[in-house]
Amino acid sequence: MKKQSLVFLLLIVAFVLSGCSFFDGVKYYTRSDYSFYNESFELSEESLLKTDGVYVLESVWSSVDNEINRKGRNKSLYIFHKTGQSNMIMMPSVSSVPDYREIVMENYNRSEHNENIGTLFQGYYRLQGNRIIIENANSALKRFNYSYGYIENDKLIIVKPNSLQGDGEFEDKYFLQTYKEVYVFVPVENLESVLPNW
Repeated sequence: MKKQSLVFLLLIVAFVLSGCSFFDGVKYYTRSDYSFYNESFELSEESLLKTDGVYVLESVWSSVDNEINRKGRNKSLYIFHKTGQSNMIMMPSVSSVPDYREIVMENYNRSEHNENIGTLFQGYYRLQGNRIIIENANSALKRFNYSYGYIENDKLIIVKPNSLQGDGEFEDKYFLQTYKEVYVFVPVENLESVLPNW
């Protein structure tokens, strides 16, 4: 009986110690970790993607639950930079029109003052025609996620969000038409002066 108790105790200690090392291993991702990072990237002037404002979630549609033009419960926005960075920001609930520049600045300043937290959904993007793939890191899973979508008429349409599939490849099977998050472009004054720190 003593031998079984000792083995059980050793198993508990091993489990606790392995759990501690797991939590201590939270990784802050840097640009070199992202496969989409390209030091020489510069957005083409002819690109449909805009960097002088934000793309704000307008609606969500899914063919599975037949809720067409469903308002997004969690308001979010995307910002893109000419140098290849992207960021999705979850917005606070507000009753009036929000100050998008202030929301972006608060999000970026928080991560700049603590280099170990990042901006949660920071990442990089790639374009191919009107198709876009956004790469960001899931720190908890220690994996990269890919969101697949289109740029059309001042809109960003995400058709496959936060997928672990595809590794960021421009394959037709990831650009389905069974789900859509529609983000509408809103110009924001002096937003291009806000520079990403990743």
